[in-house]
Amino acid sequence: MSMSMSPSLSARNMYQQLLSPSRRKRTHKKCIPVNCPPFGLSRSCTSPLLQQISDTVHSCKQLIPSLSLYQLLTSASIDQIDSIVDSEFSSTAATFSNRFFLDSKLHIKQLGDAARVLSIAGSIHVKINLLLKNHDALPSDNAALVALGNLMTLYECIIRKKLAVENDLWTALDDHPEATEAKLRALMAQDRLAVIPSREDSPISITLTSGPSVLGAGSTTKSSIISHLFKRGTSTPKDGYLTADDQTRVIAWCSNAVERLKLKSWDSVFIPINEDRQHWYSVHIDFSRKQINVYDSLGERYIQNCQKPPLLRRNASLMLILLWLTETLSTIRGEPIELQNKLGSGWVCDPHFEVHFQPNSYDCGLHMLWHLRHVLEFRHVVLGRKCSPTHLKFRDNMVGKRLRLAQEMLEDGGLA
Repeated sequence: MSMSMSPSLSARNMYQQLLSPSRRKRTHKKCIPVNCPPFGLSRSCTSPLLQQISDTVHSCKQLIPSLSLYQLLTSASIDQIDSIVDSEFSSTAATFSNRFFLDSKLHIKQLGDAARVLSIAGSIHVKINLLLKNHDALPSDNAALVALGNLMTLYECIIRKKLAVENDLWTALDDHPEATEAKLRALMAQDRLAVIPSREDSPISITLTSGPSVLGAGSTTKSSIISHLFKRGTSTPKDGYLTADDQTRVIAWCSNAVERLKLKSWDSVFIPINEDRQHWYSVHIDFSRKQINVYDSLGERYIQNCQKPPLLRRNASLMLILLWLTETLSTIRGEPIELQNKLGSGWVCDPHFEVHFQPNSYDCGLHMLWHLRHVLEFRHVVLGRKCSPTHLKFRDNMVGKRLRLAQEMLEDGGLA
């Protein structure tokens, strides 16, 4: 429901349209009157949907005890519904106590469960509108539309509340690194984490070794060999040449990935890179913004290379290979582009994109994962005050991010 129109106004307009004499009538001859408390007299075609509304409210009441169907039959403002949510999920002072941590986690789970229950309201609204086109309007129709309008507004309020609670919790984790580290150590000490496998066969990873590099099919230059490790096997250019067979392997893997993920369209590729099994960084190819960026959290590399001519930078050879990869991926997208031998294409390539730099020797993997989080949220890495919400900001001490990721792994694995 649009935030600019209240549930009562929307329902009232819909009800007036149903009462309009100009409305085309195509009555369902087989429909019979059915009493549907508390909505009143309805019809056999719409009564199952009214029951769905009642069941949805009943399920939601387990999470929001003060909620009642009778309450929702009267049009309410966003502020009134917000007050219901706030009364059930009152804010706790963001002091990093164990009570604050546990209450916040519980509220996030309950709000997420409530949102899943309420997500059906929109589809019920569509179905009722379709059925009501075949009948003269009844008072129960208006009651149902008002209730659905309130439920959809309740869904929006719950989503906003969940985001606010998450932001407060995750910001507190970042602001209190010592307490967060203690919680992380306690979590890692639990036996349930031992069943989470260690994976080295990420869908696309890139390792750099010494030797000649590859640019395109059958071409060679002096640089590094790039090996693409696939989920099932490795494609390694022989003698520094990328053969047509190597290119076929890349296309086959990417095509299979698109089919497996059931992607109808895509315009962005994120590639984690492991260098000599010691350092993680990443590449982001953005077809929408026409950008290829290398994200590396080692500050000394940025300082040593950012002022150099492009072809003398550390990642220059990698960037040349990424141009080839971008061309190859573009054919899979059905929008072929040519970059290596064509200037002025509109693409921007940054082999040393400025990111937040790690102050230690062990946070590179975490920074790489947070680069991905920023790509998903903003389509590129965002720094400082420009990064909002605040819980997504990079920190010198990333222990708060570590705890979040550990908890997400447990939840995704059904171990939380």
